[in-house]
Amino acid sequence: MNTYLWEWLPHKERYLSVILDMEAPPSPRVCVSCGRDGSYRCIDCAHLPLFCMACCRNQHMLQPFHRVQQWNAVFFEDSSLRLAGLVVHLGHGGDPCPSGGHMEAEFSNDVEDEEHDLRDMVGDIPPAHLKVPKVHTSRVQFCDVMYCNCQGSEDSHIQLMMAGLFPVTTKEPRTVFTFQVLNDFIRDNVECGTLAMNYYSKLHQITSNAFPHLVPDRYRELLRVSWMWQLFKLMKWNGVDNQAANPSSGDLVLFFPACPQPGVNILETKANLSHWKFSRSIVMDGNFKAEHMRPRNPAEEVWLMDGRGFMVGSRKYKEYLVGTQSECSNHQAVNQANATRKQLASTGIGGCACARHGCFIPYAMVDFQKGEQQVNMDYALVHVVQHMLDPQQQVISFYDINCQYSRNLAHQLNSNPFISLPEGLCMVRSWKLWSSLNIISPSARGMATPHQQELLDFQMNDSNFLKMAWMHEWKQHDLGN
Repeated sequence: MNTYLWEWLPHKERYLSVILDMEAPPSPRVCVSCGRDGSYRCIDCAHLPLFCMACCRNQHMLQPFHRVQQWNAVFFEDSSLRLAGLVVHLGHGGDPCPSGGHMEAEFSNDVEDEEHDLRDMVGDIPPAHLKVPKVHTSRVQFCDVMYCNCQGSEDSHIQLMMAGLFPVTTKEPRTVFTFQVLNDFIRDNVECGTLAMNYYSKLHQITSNAFPHLVPDRYRELLRVSWMWQLFKLMKWNGVDNQAANPSSGDLVLFFPACPQPGVNILETKANLSHWKFSRSIVMDGNFKAEHMRPRNPAEEVWLMDGRGFMVGSRKYKEYLVGTQSECSNHQAVNQANATRKQLASTGIGGCACARHGCFIPYAMVDFQKGEQQVNMDYALVHVVQHMLDPQQQVISFYDINCQYSRNLAHQLNSNPFISLPEGLCMVRSWKLWSSLNIISPSARGMATPHQQELLDFQMNDSNFLKMAWMHEWKQHDLGN
C-alpha cells in the first residue's frame, strides 16, 4: 500500500486537473455525430461524448437508461433522455409500432399530483428530470413508454417483461425495475446483507445528490418484486420452465453433486449401496439468530414456493407439530431461546447439511417455536434421508447433542404416525453451518412468513452454488499442479 501511494503522489495534481477539466465542455462544444451544437453529455457512454438533442435521442434508442447531463451555459446539470424526447418503444426491438402504439394513460395529472404532494411534504418542487417515476435501473429513471398496438399483442405488463422490465403491478404499470437492478440488489443482499431500504437509499443519492428527498420512494415495491425475481431465478437455475412442471419438495434449489446420489453420480446398477463409500454424511444444528416476528395477518400471506426449497412445507409441518408432543423441555438451548421469545413466531431455524462439503440439503430445514427441540430436528432428519437417498445407503449423522438425541431416537420415530426413519443410522459429532446465513438473518426478522422462509431458501441456495464453484476451482488447481 505504501509503495503504491509513493508512486501515486507525484501525479496527484495532474489527476485532479483531469477530473476538473471534465466538469467543463470541450472546445469547440460540438456533437460527436453531426457536428452541430452539443448540449447533452452522456456520463454512461465511454469518453463522455457530447450530442445535440436529436443525436442524443437517436443514439440511445437501445440504451434508454443511460444518464445524461445538459449544458446550461454555466455547468452540466442532471437531465434525462425523456427530456431529450426519447420514448421507449416495446414489441418491435426498440422501433415504433407500425400500428401506432399506445400509452396506458396520460401522465399530466400524475405530474401535477406528484408536485402537489411534494410541495406539501417538503416545500419544494422537483427538478424536471425527477417527475413521474417510470423505470428503475442503476438510479431512478423517468421514461415515456409506448406499447405495441398490433393485433394480438401482449398485455402491457407482459410487453414490459419481454423488454427486460419487471412491472410492479399488472394493471396500468407506472413503475418497473430492470432485471439488472434486481440482480444487483439480490447480490448486495446475499453478499453484504443490504436491506431494500438501504439499497434504495443509495439509488436516491445516485439519482439526485442535491435533491435525494425528492426522489419517489419505492423500496417496498423493490422488496416485493425482488422476492418474485428470486423465485424465477431458482426455477431457471433448476430447469423448471413453468408451473405446469409442478416441482415437488426441494426441486427449486441446488444440492451438491458430489454427495453420493443413486441416479446422479452412482450409475452402476449392481453397486453395493450399503458400502461405506456410498454412505451419506450429514450434520445437524440449530441457529437462534434467524428469529421471525409474528405476522400481523397470517391468513392473508401468499406463498410462492412453499416446500419447494430448503425450508419444509408449512402446512404438513404444522400438522406434524400439532400431532406430536416433545419431551425435550429442559435442554439448555430451549431455555435460552424462550428467554426472549415474546412476540416471535419462531425462535430460530435448524436442519441438516452435507458433512463432507457443508452444503444445505433441500427440504431439510425447519423453524423452531420453543427453541431447538427434538420434535423439530426429528422432522428435518427424516426428510433429509428421503432426498435423493436409496434405502440401502447408510447415513452418518453429526450433532453436538447426539449423546442425548440418539438415546431414544428409534423409539421416538417408530411411535410417531407422521414420520419414519430407515434403520442403520450412526451418530457421531457436530459441525457448524450458519456463518453464511447470520449476515442476512436479522434483516428477515420482521418479514412476512413466506418472504422470510423463501429468502432463507435463496440464501442457502447461493451458499450451495458458491461451494460448488469453489470445489471446481480447487479441483482445477489440483489438476494443474
